[in-house]
Amino acid sequence: MFNFKKPRHKLSEENKDGLRLSDLKPGEKGRVLEIGGSEQFRLRLIEMGLTRDTEVCVDKYAPLLDPLELIVKGYHLSLRGIDAQKISVERSN
Repeated sequence: MFNFKKPRHKLSEENKDGLRLSDLKPGEKGRVLEIGGSEQFRLRLIEMGLTRDTEVCVDKYAPLLDPLELIVKGYHLSLRGIDAQKISVERSN
């Protein structure tokens, strides 16, 4: 099974600027470094394909900026803004 207790990537080393998925603008791409939150939350995202080192693209935000729509592995995924803040990313080209 998965080991959720010890993250492979430390936020201080991999993501020095503290960039979260919710910080990306529509059209920007990022690579997932770390998923925070409860074990149940992380497992749910893993089941939906949002795993470490996965490239995501922010497609659009709802009018009040919650939820946001992502493109992950060719499909669209909507996440609440509070959940997107728990996901640490780095910008990719």
